[in-house]
Amino acid sequence: MTGGVPRPVPGTTAVVPLRDGVSGKSRLAAVLDAGSRRRLVRVLARHVVTTLLAADGIERVVVVTADPVFARETLAGLDVEVLEQPAGRPGLNAALELAREVLTVPGPLLVAHADLPALSPADVAALLATDTPLVVAADRYRSGTNLLLLRAEDDAGRAFRFRFGVGSLAAHLAEAESRGLGATVVHRPGTAVDLDTADDWSQLPDEVRAAVGQQVPGLL
Repeated sequence: MTGGVPRPVPGTTAVVPLRDGVSGKSRLAAVLDAGSRRRLVRVLARHVVTTLLAADGIERVVVVTADPVFARETLAGLDVEVLEQPAGRPGLNAALELAREVLTVPGPLLVAHADLPALSPADVAALLATDTPLVVAADRYRSGTNLLLLRAEDDAGRAFRFRFGVGSLAAHLAEAESRGLGATVVHRPGTAVDLDTADDWSQLPDEVRAAVGQQVPGLL
């Protein structure tokens, strides 16, 4: 520690799962047409990846997706790697397990959803500064997982399985306990709100709504 402030963890790889531009944000279909939803997916993904690239302690950003063409178009100009998820291994947890298998690099692994419009480098730093083997950033309902940091590289860490889905916060904590891994839950405004529904939109800070709304007509 320096001056009482924990140092960020060096060498963290951030993995961002990204859906395609057709099926993404389907729960906003009542307020946005398909083209606007596709635009929203792009805007949110670029924000999350740009934030990760700007955060101290993040060494590498990898996007895992079943639609690499869409991902590369969305993230053009950013220093990011794109990993294709094969059709035979569908689903979010399968995508993350694939990333862990393929990357095979030492160091902590940070999973970040691609739809966190209020995420800031300070939010990322707060997770990296927490020293338990597992760090989970809860959603605003305190039931889901918006970011997850796994830094255990021993057998217990390698055995840890991602449990994204309904009730993933409790599922991840139970998984950590079953592996003997200490865990910390982080609650921050920038990590708590994703953007899947109109109600999520209403929970965002005014400045975030303004920034996203300028880029996606129909949201304001």
